[in-house]
This record gives sequence, C-alpha cells and structure tokens, in this order.
Amino acid sequence: MPPATDRGEGPASYLAVVLLVGLLVGALVVANVPVSVTAGIKAAVCKVVSDSRCDTPEEAGGGSGAAGDGRRGVSAAPRDSGKKDDGNCWSWAHWACSAVDGLRLGTGDVLTDAWDGVTFVGCLAHICSHDGFKSNWSGIGALFTTDPRVTAKTMWDESTKPIRDDWNNGHKVRAVFRAVPTVLGTVFGGKGLTKLKHLKDKKPDPPPPRDPPDVIARRAGEAARRGDVDAADKALADAERHLRELREAAADDPARVSFGDMSKARAAVWEARRAAKDARIRKILLQTPSGRWANDILNRYNVEVVYRSRGGTEYFHDSNRVMMSTSRGGSTPEEELLPENALSPEEQAVDLVHEANHVEYDHTGRSAAISLPRDKFVDGLLREEAEGVARQVEMTYELRAHGARLDVTDMEDVYSRGYNRAVGQAERRGEALTDADRQRIGRKGAVDALEQAFRSGRFRTSSTNETYPEYYGKQWDRANGWSTP
Repeated sequence: MPPATDRGEGPASYLAVVLLVGLLVGALVVANVPVSVTAGIKAAVCKVVSDSRCDTPEEAGGGSGAAGDGRRGVSAAPRDSGKKDDGNCWSWAHWACSAVDGLRLGTGDVLTDAWDGVTFVGCLAHICSHDGFKSNWSGIGALFTTDPRVTAKTMWDESTKPIRDDWNNGHKVRAVFRAVPTVLGTVFGGKGLTKLKHLKDKKPDPPPPRDPPDVIARRAGEAARRGDVDAADKALADAERHLRELREAAADDPARVSFGDMSKARAAVWEARRAAKDARIRKILLQTPSGRWANDILNRYNVEVVYRSRGGTEYFHDSNRVMMSTSRGGSTPEEELLPENALSPEEQAVDLVHEANHVEYDHTGRSAAISLPRDKFVDGLLREEAEGVARQVEMTYELRAHGARLDVTDMEDVYSRGYNRAVGQAERRGEALTDADRQRIGRKGAVDALEQAFRSGRFRTSSTNETYPEYYGKQWDRANGWSTP
C-alpha cells in the first residue's frame, strides 16, 4: 500500500502520462521521424486511451523484412494514420492537419464542458427544468452511495469518451492531440463535475456476502452462551436484514424467493431475538459465583432458554428447554403483561439460577424417577425444589453485593430463618464451629426449612398456581395412568 501522502496520485499520474505521450507524438510528427519509430509510440498510446484492439508496432508501421517492401528498415504504406484526404489539406500534411483538428476539437470539448459546469451548478439551484434539477442532484447524491472507484471510473470514462471514439474510428493522430486540452481541462478545471450526473445511472453495488441464516442463528446462540450482548445484537441485526431483503425481493418477484429460504430466514430471526435476550441475562450471571455455576450448567448440557411474557418459569426435561417468564404473574393474563409486573433482568437471572439446579439434577440422575412410589417421587422433587430456591437466594445475596436492588422475598426469609436456627442450635450444643462448619450447617438448615415450606403449601408454582405436592403428585399420576381431577 502506498504511503498516505501518495494516495490519490493514480488518476493524476495517469492523466499526466497521457499528456506527455500526446506531446511526444506531436513532436515526432512535426519532426518527420521515421514511421517505424512513431508506429511504436502510436501502439503505446493506443494501450493508454483505447478500449478496443491495439496494433502492434509491426502492424502499425509495416515491420521489417517480408512484412515491408523488401528493404529492411523501410516500412510499407501506413494502413490509416489519420484523417483521410478530404480536399481541405494536402495529403502529405494530413498528420499536421489532424493534430490541429485534434487541438481544435479538444479545446471545444473543454469550453463545452466549462459551460456545462456552469449550467450544472445553476441547475442545482433549480435554474433549469425540474427534470434537470432532479438529475443533477441525483448525481450529487450518488457520490455518497457509490464506491469511490466507480465514481472515478465513471468520470474518467465520460471525460475521455470523444478521444476513445476518435481513436477507435481510425482518427488516431487527432485523438492524441485532442487529449491535450481535454487532460488539461480535467486536471485543472471542473470538467469532471458535469460527469457526476452519470453516477445515478450506475447500478448500486451488490450487498456484501453475508452468512446464511443457519450460520447467523448459530452465531447468535454462541454469543448468548458467553454473555456477549454486542455480538448477539449484531447477529440479530444481520438476521433481520436478511429477512427484510428476502421480503423486498419477494415483493418484486415472488418467484425469486423460495418458501424454504423464507422459513429459514424467519427461524434465524426468532433464534437471534431469543439469543439477544438470553445474552443480557447470561451477562448478569457471569458477575457472581452462583451465576457462573448456573451458566456453566446451562452450557454444559446445551440447554435452550426461551423467554416468554406469561406462563411462569419452568424446566422441561423432554425438550431440554427452560421457559423463562419475564413477568412476576397476575390474577389474569392481562395483568401479567402490565409493565409494573415485569421482572427486571436481575430478577430473571435469579430465576434462571433456580432452573439451572433442575437441569443439573436431571442430567446427573439425581432427580426423582417417575418409577418410584408416589410419595417418594414427590418427596424427592420437593427436596430438589428446596435446593433450587437455596441457590436462588444465594444468587440474590451476591447480586446485592454488586449493587443490584432486589426485594426481600418470603423464600429469602425462610432461608435466613432456617440458616440461623441451625447454626444457633449447633452453637448451643457447645460445638466448636469454624466458618466452613457454619456455612455447611446453616445451608442444610436453610434447605430443610424451605422443603418444609413447600410441603406445607406456603409456596405455589408460578406456572399453575398449585401447591408443590399437588403439582408433582399430578405428574406422577399422569405418568402412571392414574386419573386426576
């Protein structure tokens, strides 16, 4: 890559080369340099300004030996070195006439473009037809929406079109000398300004290649797992943009978009939206020891976390999915959706720690099996529920230490009372307790107290508003073919 001070030199240097070559050819013509030399120069000029086939020096000048008239170094008659003899110029001086004609036409091009520049600027102020006004402003607008390389190419092509036409039509000397004022006008004047209007005719650049929907969805899920909110939001934006583009394409021509492609795009948007919500909760989890434990469990067992505005929070074994409620509930479905009943992200993180406990019990085989007797099955799940609430309360304490404002709940009160009661009983028995002993004894007392609270019906499920013994008892009944009211 060139140094920063050299950037932008390409077009100017190219134009300077054309000018230099034009002057060189003119000097050679006037000096009547042998055609074999000028033919080589003409071939080089062709490569600079032409967009069609260029003759080699041998083709342009007749070459040597058998290609000429039999005398080495003497060329045959040129095929078409310039303007035909039309009676206005002696045949032996047609090169000079072509040179003068080229300078005349080039100067006329510059003056015409100068006037076009004046009218172009005036038209921007609507001193012209309304169509012209819109056309010129479209050209200005295209500067901000078109690749700069396309802009430069368009201005170059439009500025050099008459020269290239002359060259390709056989008026090569005239083309060379016509380039002199044209190049000067482009470098030192405003010639390129009027070419901006042609930018609006250029098709917009195609969108850069993007990941397919399934890759976008996978990116979103991976971002959520690591609590990367920015990456999840980026994936969501990509998914929504992809779906929007498909819809626009289908609106123009339904045959361009298949049903399968549209379905994949919709699924990617759904997954990306889910992941964007999940990433925000996972980011909170990663702030605390309990939260990091929960995030590790969810990732280890590849659990999908789905957020819903109503219906309670619950882990489903069969689908390996946690359904997270973003509402604390209400007496009616409508009340669940009220803003004042919405759970904060921190409260949702606390609930997710609770569900991670169910995930661990399930995947490690600690959860009560449905094949157990009904009372053993219910007792096992009540203990599992109590352990989950203990982790939930501990997550609450840790988030408060990080500045989160979380209300004290009944479950926290039961945990605290059970913890202190168990430690107090051990101390009254005269046991010498270390901090680790107090933590172990206190936590067991807290879980015991929570289990008793569940068994007594003090707490109810968030999804069905039943007592936990009723809820788990009905699960056993359904699994074992018992009818339930």
